[in-house]
Amino acid sequence: MAEWGAVLLACGFVLFAAVAMILLHTMRRVLLRTEDVLGKAGQEISQLAAESKETLVQVSATLSMLQDRVEEVRPFCESLQLAGASLTNTLERADSITQLVTDSAMERLERAHRENELRFSEAFRWLDAGLSVWHSFKRESPSPTDDHA
Repeated sequence: MAEWGAVLLACGFVLFAAVAMILLHTMRRVLLRTEDVLGKAGQEISQLAAESKETLVQVSATLSMLQDRVEEVRPFCESLQLAGASLTNTLERADSITQLVTDSAMERLERAHRENELRFSEAFRWLDAGLSVWHSFKRESPSPTDDHA
């Protein structure tokens, strides 16, 4: 019976060893797949890093170019600002001159109106006097139709 125990023990050990081998083989395949996936991920990360570096270089160059363009345009913008300020000042002066000319013209027009009223009133008085004299002269002179009657 001890022999049967040793045989069973040996069979159990062989069975245990076979299961352990299958398990180790399965683990090895899983580890190989994991290694393959991690290798591909590493390559993709390396490629992404290279592309990112290239993109950053391009962005840096573009930003540098934009900064140069801004620096080139800055004097033009400043001159436009000065031209705008000058134009504003000129327009304000033109407005004040226009206002002075308008005020002066209105004063002259009002003065001419007053003077014309004085002149015309005197002329109308003389005209009225002349018409009054003519009317009274006409009233007192005999009419040609009165002689024939």
